[in-house]
Amino acid sequence: MVERAFSRDLAGWRIDAAVSLLAVVVLAGLAILKAFELRTESARRQAAEQRLAQMETRDPLTGLANRDRMLEFLGQSLQTRKTGDEVTGLLLIDLKRFTPINETHGRAVGDRLLRMVAERLRSVAREDEMVARLGGDEFAVVMPRLDCAKAARYPAQRLVRALEAPFEIDDLALRIGGAAVGVATSANTELRPGVLVRHVDAALQRAKCGPAAESCSHRRGTGQA
Repeated sequence: MVERAFSRDLAGWRIDAAVSLLAVVVLAGLAILKAFELRTESARRQAAEQRLAQMETRDPLTGLANRDRMLEFLGQSLQTRKTGDEVTGLLLIDLKRFTPINETHGRAVGDRLLRMVAERLRSVAREDEMVARLGGDEFAVVMPRLDCAKAARYPAQRLVRALEAPFEIDDLALRIGGAAVGVATSANTELRPGVLVRHVDAALQRAKCGPAAESCSHRRGTGQA
């Protein structure tokens, strides 16, 4: 009788231990699953935040920096010159024949053309230069740490030459007819980015009035206001 009772107790203990072990395994599995879900949700949230941050600093059509990001980078470039002789350059590029191309072939072709222009500009820009799209067919290039004000003309020529070849879109070979380029430079670390933008915009307006197919105008940025 005692032996039978002991056997039943031992069997019961084994069952209880097995149930307890199973419960521990299930709980551990649920904990791991919950941790995985939390990690996945955190990754999704971070990805969403990164996409939102990119939307705030990137042009949605071309993926280039937008105006706000360009102004931020320009301000940093003005403040971080390594030597007193260095200047910060800003180019403003306006495509001459984009509007008639867009009106003739439609917005879809116009958007593809803008993306191709952006890619060409990005492909010939140097590593420390920032290419941005300010809107429409207007692009900007920030050139930090130039040796002198005259040095800004060489990147301008390089960028304009990159736009000379036709852009092939489906069965079309589109030429944008050159570009008007405004150039502004400043060695003044106190100059606000918005002031240099006004200087380069004035230079661009003069370039648009020029007779040459690829006209370029330069203005030196001065002042603190």
